[in-house]
Amino acid sequence: MTKDEDKIKDWRSTGRRKARRELYLNYVDYKCADCGKTTIKPPMDAPKHFDEIWPEDRRILSSQLQADHETKDYTVNDIQFLNWRCVSCHKKHDLSTGKGETTIEERYF
Repeated sequence: MTKDEDKIKDWRSTGRRKARRELYLNYVDYKCADCGKTTIKPPMDAPKHFDEIWPEDRRILSSQLQADHETKDYTVNDIQFLNWRCVSCHKKHDLSTGKGETTIEERYF
């Protein structure tokens, strides 16, 4: 581990930042991988080339898109395992993959 890695308190946050950077560097269109919607405003960390990857149609979301790790491992930031997802689709995708899924017994007891 490097000195910087020793100081990191929240690996999920760091993994999300690295994932966003990878998606930007690889010019992945800034739209939800499932519903195709994108944001009204550009994100605060948008790179200089952001207009090239920000589709003009379907700019209807007020919340920012999230970098989604297909593997659900925040340390794996290979571009083939990353996608942009809106909050709603990200939640649905997590539930369909088992992450965050609860059983009936856990919900009611």
